[in-house]
Amino acid sequence: ALAASITSGKTSSYAKAEALFNWVRDNIDYSFYYNTKNGAVGTLNAKTGNCVDTSHLLIALCRAVGIPARYQHGTCKFTSGTYGHVWAQIWVNGVWYNADATSSRNYFGEVNSWTLTTLKGTYASLPF
Repeated sequence: ALAASITSGKTSSYAKAEALFNWVRDNIDYSFYYNTKNGAVGTLNAKTGNCVDTSHLLIALCRAVGIPARYQHGTCKFTSGTYGHVWAQIWVNGVWYNADATSSRNYFGEVNSWTLTTLKGTYASLPF
């Protein structure tokens, strides 16, 4: 119901994906912890999550309205150091768009908060 509400009135897959991304980025705070703690529903309820749980929520919302989404896992360089990181990719009109909703500096399809050092994997569901 939340995904349908966020995308209400949007006519293109791109507009829907962008609206979902913006909603997660603007409504879920970032918390640092390792792996996953809360999953999509727990992250929604807590209104906070790390990169994995924020990705869980964004991917679940996209899939709920029929937009394919997957996980990317890599080592990324942030201003504070180099860390393992997870973000979403969303499939719209034949293109996978990077979608890291953990930072207000990022936009749908545009990551400004880090640079990729090493891509470790692409997953439909996370193996860890």
